[in-house]
Amino acid sequence: MALITFVRHGQASWGTNNYDQLSIKGTEQARVLGKVFDDQAKSFDIAWRGEMVRHYETAQHCLSEMHSSLVAIPHTGLNEFDHEQILLNLDKKKYADKSEIIQFIANSSHPTKTMGEMFAEAVYRWQSGEYDTDYTETWKQFQNRCVGAFTDIVNSSKGKNVVVFSSGGVISVIIQSLLGLSDRATFRLNWSLVNCGITQILSDTKRHSILSMNEHQHFREHGISLLTWH
Repeated sequence: MALITFVRHGQASWGTNNYDQLSIKGTEQARVLGKVFDDQAKSFDIAWRGEMVRHYETAQHCLSEMHSSLVAIPHTGLNEFDHEQILLNLDKKKYADKSEIIQFIANSSHPTKTMGEMFAEAVYRWQSGEYDTDYTETWKQFQNRCVGAFTDIVNSSKGKNVVVFSSGGVISVIIQSLLGLSDRATFRLNWSLVNCGITQILSDTKRHSILSMNEHQHFREHGISLLTWH
């Protein structure tokens, strides 16, 4: 049996010119998680990560705090979907680029609520399958890519203790494939996953058991200010 520990990346840099990097808080989240793993005397046989900068940085900080010599293996299938493209396709006539969307959200009376509502509407449009030609990767393609990455990891991890650094969308779709969730329920699950939260799956390649989902007690114990979702 393989124990696979999925870690959602630390807080990224929303609202900046480069979202795909950890914020100061995101870096601290990754370090705290590594310290918790180290305190628990956890060790991993294999580490995997998506190819995005936020995946790489989360893996680096976490494994460093564990005093681990592991180098996380990159896998394209663990990359998050293109959230900027999905948002822009919500209303191309209204928003010409990312900066206009950020400005609209920032100027609203409740920016967090506005962002959530806009993103949900944009994702539902993407998931519907009615506008697939608007996207470089359709919802179905994204699902297949994530499940394919999970299969690759499971097949190469027999009897191993594995850690995987990825994103909320990827983790949610893998959970969807195991529990048979609807597409909308999968998005709601994605929205609830905390930065540097933990989801654990036990697998023998044929049967998969979810041991935990979205664990984040480590932030309640080491500083509630580190608990973030986006």
